Amino acid sequence: MTATEFKTALERFKLKSKMIKELTYNSLIKENSDQQEERINYLLKPENYIKFFDYYFGVGVSHSLADAPCADFHQSSYEKVFADPFIVQMRKWYRGSAKSIHTNVGNVCHLKENNELFFGLLVGRNGDFAKILLSDLQTHLQYNERYIKDFGMQVSYGNWSDGEFDTNDGRKFIALGLNQPFRGLRSGPYRIDFTSLDDCEDRKQAKNQILTNENVEKITGDLVKAFHLRRGRLIVPNNYIIKNGILDGIKEAFKKSKHFDEMVVNLSDANGNPTWYQRLSRKDIKNINSKTDYYTSQREDYNNPIEKGKLFKADWLKFEAVPKEMIFDGAIAHWDLSYTRNGDYKACAIVGIKNGKMYLLDVFCRQCDLPEAMEWHFSMLREYNKKGISILSFYDASVAQAAVFLPSWLAAAEREKYASVPLPNHTSTDKHLRIEATLTDVFFNKLLVIDKKLKDTHDWEKASEQILSFEKGTKAHDDFPDTLENAVRLGRTYFGYSTSQDISSKPFIGKRKTTRRV
Repeated sequence: MTATEFKTALERFKLKSKMIKELTYNSLIKENSDQQEERINYLLKPENYIKFFDYYFGVGVSHSLADAPCADFHQSSYEKVFADPFIVQMRKWYRGSAKSIHTNVGNVCHLKENNELFFGLLVGRNGDFAKILLSDLQTHLQYNERYIKDFGMQVSYGNWSDGEFDTNDGRKFIALGLNQPFRGLRSGPYRIDFTSLDDCEDRKQAKNQILTNENVEKITGDLVKAFHLRRGRLIVPNNYIIKNGILDGIKEAFKKSKHFDEMVVNLSDANGNPTWYQRLSRKDIKNINSKTDYYTSQREDYNNPIEKGKLFKADWLKFEAVPKEMIFDGAIAHWDLSYTRNGDYKACAIVGIKNGKMYLLDVFCRQCDLPEAMEWHFSMLREYNKKGISILSFYDASVAQAAVFLPSWLAAAEREKYASVPLPNHTSTDKHLRIEATLTDVFFNKLLVIDKKLKDTHDWEKASEQILSFEKGTKAHDDFPDTLENAVRLGRTYFGYSTSQDISSKPFIGKRKTTRRV
């Protein structure tokens, strides 16, 4: 932090402190001492945590820390924290879920007033960032008149800008960067009994595995071993933005512990319903998703740390204008269907095969109802038939899936007055290995051409997102890569591999050369 930035932060702190003092004083409620004591005891029960937060910091308070009532997960996560004094809780909550303000202010204050916290440590990715985290806590402890009325004057010594302060009831709070030492920290008889490791994950640093391992060892060793004998809560508020980073390291170290708790909260469920429904609507979810590119949205809002082109590179995708007069050796259509409208995508790849080379001619990749997908299927069959091309079509189906989908296909064929119904196709081999092996081959070796007309279509946009974000173990949609792999593999089975691939493996058959005896 530069000197100018530090000065700005100090001025902002002074202004914010004055506002909180004035506004919270004006919102004090009139009550006698018995009523006040009863209210405080009620708010300090762990099952009433979000009422505690709302009363002192929430939407009912002038200059609040929140713009909506608390979420269900704010309550349930804290109840676990309160119940287990040695908890290691990973709060993999989406960006904008109020994970920092609840962890560093709400949880801290509720624990403190229940005598469950005497020495709190806020850890940021660096010292300056940690001090900013500490400033939110000090501002309310020092100037929130609602809080002061119920629990007395708070701050006795120190300032967030120095990285630490003490309170009148003998509690200490300090701020440190992840790169600063944790060993030997003590305040009188107390060692650290609460730590918030806030937003310490960094995508760039995570690529340095040596540094990542050092940070993980520091957290799981230096920090945890510095905890109090009878209490030591470690909360990690950080959404899951990178694989093999600090979060994965902490999880690996503590996953077998009975005190480990991993709480994943995404922006919405698969059907677009907001997780924090008290604050967001389905329309809000659509707007948020539309403002961010797919890969950033998956990392920041859905705890799915995918990287564009992690396995399949964008420059591997070969676009060409496919001649209308091209006569194919055969054509395959393959469907990957889903049971729900807003769950997985319904995806289809129509692939033409010529001399073993693949041509992606048409694409369907939508979250839609089954009839919409089937209507598109039969309209495509008619269109290709007019061009003199007969398509051999399949759909991905186990025996159970075939029992569900076959009646729908038959009904659609009767409705469309078209006799050709896709054949069920199912393979039991590992899906991710199939996709990686087959598509790496055809993409890298330029054996799959994508018709140029698809490039700017909505279906191809979604299909290409799934291709470029695909990697083993991903939680991202992989319906299109799956159906494309099936189409390519079936195309090779029925209509052969490319000539260039056959040269090295094709056996030579001929007459044996003999020597004539004289």
